[in-house]
Amino acid sequence: MMAKHKLRVGFVGTSIGSYYASEYHQRERAIAGLIQLAQQLDFELVPVRDEIMSVEAAENAAQYLRDQHIDYLMLQTSGCSMGEQLPPLAAAAPRLGLWATPEPEREGDIKLHSFVSMSHFASILKRTPGQERVPFKWFYGYVETEEFQRRFGITIRALTAIKNMEHARIGWIGGLVSGFSNMQFDKRKLNQHVGASIFSHEMVELVERAKAYDPEPVARTIRDIKGAAASITVSEDAAFDRVTRLYLALRDMVREFDYDALSVACWSEIQALYRVAPCMAYSWLGSEDGIAVACEGDVLGVLSMYLLNLLTQRKGSSTLLDMAALDADSPAVLLWHCGVTPRHFANQDGIKWVDHTTIGRKSDVRYGVAGDLVFAPQETSITYFSDDGATLLVLDANVVERPTKGYDGTRGWFAEFRLNQAPISQRDLINTLTVTGHEHHYAVGQGSVSSELLEFAGWKGMRLIKHIPYVDYVQLEGVNV
Repeated sequence: MMAKHKLRVGFVGTSIGSYYASEYHQRERAIAGLIQLAQQLDFELVPVRDEIMSVEAAENAAQYLRDQHIDYLMLQTSGCSMGEQLPPLAAAAPRLGLWATPEPEREGDIKLHSFVSMSHFASILKRTPGQERVPFKWFYGYVETEEFQRRFGITIRALTAIKNMEHARIGWIGGLVSGFSNMQFDKRKLNQHVGASIFSHEMVELVERAKAYDPEPVARTIRDIKGAAASITVSEDAAFDRVTRLYLALRDMVREFDYDALSVACWSEIQALYRVAPCMAYSWLGSEDGIAVACEGDVLGVLSMYLLNLLTQRKGSSTLLDMAALDADSPAVLLWHCGVTPRHFANQDGIKWVDHTTIGRKSDVRYGVAGDLVFAPQETSITYFSDDGATLLVLDANVVERPTKGYDGTRGWFAEFRLNQAPISQRDLINTLTVTGHEHHYAVGQGSVSSELLEFAGWKGMRLIKHIPYVDYVQLEGVNV
């Protein structure tokens, strides 16, 4: 997905006159490369093209950059630089990149002294008494190299996600489902840690909106939804009408209120009001509109989904799953939910529209419509905000094929887990998540973005879930603080 708010990245290159930054066109080379990267990575570049060879020049450049309201400053030590040039530039943006380049020659007199000056600046930021603690990341290399671009790209994606999360508007419809007290949150603390704003709506508002649509657009959308299915086994065709109306109502609420994502309670109030399982509406919003919708009213979950959408930059949305079963004969774990995952996660069998597999199954009433699919083998990233957004789970895993498909719903067998990019066994993973009291939901996105998740957490000062090895004795409080 394209971010709504572009990152504004400043550039400045410092040096002094007795070195050769200008003769080797250090600033011009950097700016030309950053212009190309701005197009590729979708950020706005605010360059200072002038030679910055004095404290006065650094102060003037810093004022210009502050006036441009940049989010991040790439400060290149284009040549040997004075420590006094750093403080005004470090105060020009909330986050800083310190960038050194290689020497153009390996013998003779030193021409740039770029790396030493970058190290000097880093030490000033960390060790000088009274110096404002500006968070920074260091870079080394020329702008056109693969190593620089990989490291820089992680930063741009993470900071773009931070900016958009800080401006995020989340619609919360129907509140948190009964009994899910582990997913309660403090709005003030969540806004402080993550930055998102949460706006509440009653479930009856959504249902009344759904009921108000004219039949023709509903019927047209139903044809599209049915046409995407590999098969349909819904007991009551009228269920398609109701759940499609919910889809249209949710889609239009996103547009009307400028929401970035939705968290919607899916039981049991909506069944009493409208006799429907809304899973298909959430799935279709994710696949066709790229909108993250968390079921069960999980706000922390939908923020986690939205973060993955920003980082993976895919057309379709991430999904929200339970960890439902362990495979005793392999290291695999089944992640599952009852029918909400968008269809782009599916293997070659595609998605089926079915009755909800659990709601109403011990009664004479059937509730539709839900999705049924098995995940295709693929790389995934798994995350979740905890503690009002102060803690972040960072997992990589691969979806693998198994002889059994897993439980009816939307599901996949996951294996080869990495926690904070370190391999972790199935038993240690389960121990870690259980002992720390993880909320039992997992946001899952396509592709590997664990570096971006870790950088997001680093810039935001969030705690990470730490590996707790499995043992046979009890492990109590304090293990993860």
